[in-house]
Amino acid sequence: MAGLIEEIQNDAFEQNLPVSVLLRKVKAAASKLNLPPTEKWVEHELNGYDKGNPPEYRILFGKPKALNPVRGWIPIIFQEDELNQTLARCPVAQSIASLEALVANGESDHLQFPLPPAMIMDINRLMGIQFGTMAVHISPSQVHGLLDAVRNLVLDWALKLERAGIHGSGISFNNREKELAKEASTTINIGSIGSMVGNLGSHNTSGDIIASDISSQQLHDLLTQLQPHLSEIKKAGADGAELDKALARLSAQSTAREPKQSAIRGALTDLRNALSGAAGNLIASGAVTIISKVLGF
Repeated sequence: MAGLIEEIQNDAFEQNLPVSVLLRKVKAAASKLNLPPTEKWVEHELNGYDKGNPPEYRILFGKPKALNPVRGWIPIIFQEDELNQTLARCPVAQSIASLEALVANGESDHLQFPLPPAMIMDINRLMGIQFGTMAVHISPSQVHGLLDAVRNLVLDWALKLERAGIHGSGISFNNREKELAKEASTTINIGSIGSMVGNLGSHNTSGDIIASDISSQQLHDLLTQLQPHLSEIKKAGADGAELDKALARLSAQSTAREPKQSAIRGALTDLRNALSGAAGNLIASGAVTIISKVLGF
């Protein structure tokens, strides 16, 4: 009789087996082996990322559109590339089972992910329009790719356990295997965590970031774009105190005779974290995208 780890490996190859069923077996194995990080990941995949911040493989890209009562769905296009990229970015927080149900019938050529009301209001104001319904249209193939990404993560994890000498007998594991699980690197590596606008980098410090020097002109342009919108960004949920501190530090560096790159990068990271609370605000989202590019990731 095959052990649970081998069974998980075999199931990972079965494309007709729902990923949600595969994940329940992973949950059982992780629980029996006392692997909390893997259990937590499975819980998120089975129940959804209700508090946001889905992993990178759950960030999809589509075509933002507004519903015109007369012409139907029409594209939303800004002159600024950063805003277009931000708007096209779609974090998928739904449970695996709900995603499987969305693509099960294969009847539609696209899926709709509605934009939040606050973002719709921003778009209407910036473009001088008044549409009540907006959504990012995404190809079902991207959702299939997301499901395959989860399946591949599970297979890699099960193979790693096998290499560590963990097989199981039926659905049980002996004490030796449980000890090996503690010693081996047996967490599922899901990569960095993203939000509405990508990686927030909340655990990064200026010393973690390696990129080319940031110019005073880049800082000036960023500050100039943000200043007129600070009030609405704070109302949308940004950390006002941290936002003001980071902006003050950046302003000082932008006019300094010898700007310090470490100070600039640290302040930009703090600014990005402060803006993350207003992820539903289009200006804040665009600013985070710009900051990520300036920092080099």
